[in-house]
Amino acid sequence: MSFRLKTILGIALIELTVMAILIGINQFALGGSASTQLYERAEATARVFANAVSDAVIATDLATLDATVATAMETEDITYLRVRSPSGFVLSEAGDADALAMPFVRDPDFETATSDHHIDIDTQIIVQGTSYGTIEMAISTLKVENEIAHALRLNLLVAVLGMSLVAIFGYGLGTVLTRQLHLLQKGARAISDGDLDHHIDVRGRDELAETAVCFNDMAQTLSRGQKILKDQRNRLLEKKARVSDIVTCMTEISQNSGTPEVPDTDRDDEIGDMARATVVFRDAMQKVEQARLEQQRLISAFDQVAEQVVIFGLDGKALFLNGAFREFNQPILQNLNCGFTHEEFLREGCDQGRFGVIDDKEAWLEAYAEAARDGAQEIHHAPDRILLTVETDVDGIGKVVSAKDVTDLRQSERQLVQASKMATLGEMATGIAHELNQPLGVIRMAASNCVKRIDRDKADFGQLKAKFERIGEQTERAARIIDQMRVFGRKAEGSNDPIDLTASLTNVAQLARTQLHTLDITLKIDLPDEQAFAIGENILFEQVLLNLISNARDAIEEAGIEQGIISLKADYNQKDGHVITLSDNGSGIPEHVLDKLFEPFFTTKEPGKGTGLGLSISFGTIQDMGGCISATNTETGAQFQIFLPNAEVETALAS
Repeated sequence: MSFRLKTILGIALIELTVMAILIGINQFALGGSASTQLYERAEATARVFANAVSDAVIATDLATLDATVATAMETEDITYLRVRSPSGFVLSEAGDADALAMPFVRDPDFETATSDHHIDIDTQIIVQGTSYGTIEMAISTLKVENEIAHALRLNLLVAVLGMSLVAIFGYGLGTVLTRQLHLLQKGARAISDGDLDHHIDVRGRDELAETAVCFNDMAQTLSRGQKILKDQRNRLLEKKARVSDIVTCMTEISQNSGTPEVPDTDRDDEIGDMARATVVFRDAMQKVEQARLEQQRLISAFDQVAEQVVIFGLDGKALFLNGAFREFNQPILQNLNCGFTHEEFLREGCDQGRFGVIDDKEAWLEAYAEAARDGAQEIHHAPDRILLTVETDVDGIGKVVSAKDVTDLRQSERQLVQASKMATLGEMATGIAHELNQPLGVIRMAASNCVKRIDRDKADFGQLKAKFERIGEQTERAARIIDQMRVFGRKAEGSNDPIDLTASLTNVAQLARTQLHTLDITLKIDLPDEQAFAIGENILFEQVLLNLISNARDAIEEAGIEQGIISLKADYNQKDGHVITLSDNGSGIPEHVLDKLFEPFFTTKEPGKGTGLGLSISFGTIQDMGGCISATNTETGAQFQIFLPNAEVETALAS
């Protein structure tokens, strides 16, 4: 349906609605007024006739009554007229026989009367309050009905005439209004067919004219845009060809089929950026290939090293196991799936008893994890191997765990410790011999005196008993000296047990005094009254103390001090744990060697007088006990301090 037709139909519909409303109002007003007036007239006529025949009815003058009725029937609008007595007897009647034959029913309003085209109405003949009969009559409604119908026909005629005029004027208005729209429609079709240069003639200055102007502007914009798009399309096709060449180069690079030359790297646009990025990609791929080859060589090298290496990824699962690790841990690995975690490996090893007898697996795993955070740690691997494990976190990879078999190294260290102890015992031999000579001299003199008294027959039982008791005391004294040497001289077993620090310090002091006494060196010892424990191997700990005392002795001798003093002091349960301080009044330590003092094979002694392993072994021993050792100079000489962590008495004894 065209816009013009819609406009005409719209105007006609509006006119039709308005005319229908006006006709309805007119007919309602006309019909209502005429019907009301006619009904009122019928009532008035009935009352007038009742007054006119009242005397004849009272007198029962039927002749007069008939004459009056006949006179009344001369009125054109009366259809019939009937006079009844109070009892209902018809006194007189005249009019339409068919209407009179019908039973009388009063019409309450005009609409009811239109069914038989007359108004049936009655009224009482009342004189001084007494009813003498009833008047029944009918007034014809045909005249009023004809007038209403005539008015309706006139209204319809006016409506048809109005609608015709509206249609004519609407058609003209629609033609005027749609002329510019027709031009816009024609222009739109032209543009849709590709004619972007089409121009519309603008007529008038209304909104449609402004729309036409905007349409022409849009057409010009589209024409310019089409030209721009064509130019861009041509450029894109050219770029597509260049991109295709670059993509071919990237494909060759990604497939590692060569190192092609990349074109258009000198262009200053997206193609140039892409070409230069391709060059970067080519160089990166070459580096990746080199890195892959290096990785292969590195993996091959890791696979050949004797040290065990396993790499766990960021998710905690094993990524790489070298040959040494696979061979050494084959019994554990055969029960694990690929991609096992470090914890799963340790748990399986514990279940198989590969890490020795473990009473509390969870406590052992927790201790292992805590030690791993602090650095390297040793694991005793059944039946007789010792592994030094190191865990290293590597950014972007995960965790690298390496394990080195240090069983032979630990045996060598123990042999070195034992050799050092034997050397210390050798150095202490003179003092020990002096200490043994004293009880032996007393025993010899007491025994000689007993023999002489027996030979002279002057032996007294009480004196002999006293001599023999003295011989027993000196024998026990010599036995204690020998026990100390025997205990000190036995080999370390590599176990960690509770160490009574006070007892160990006392034993070392007693053993060292036998040597220092002959050199005029005083050993002062200051120990607290309370007990204190540390965890470690007592023999190795005492060796550390004797090494420090021996070094202090050598420093005092080298300095030529006439009255040497070595002080051994202990402070328990300090902020840093148990602190053991050993100081001397010797020559001190040269400042330039303080940072090298605990390095293996470093010594300040003359060749043949030291191996340089004493302090290095001491450093390792204290570190294995969870503590640390340091060296400084004081105003009087050198000072060494040992810091050991607190160990609760109940825990130590329970261990």
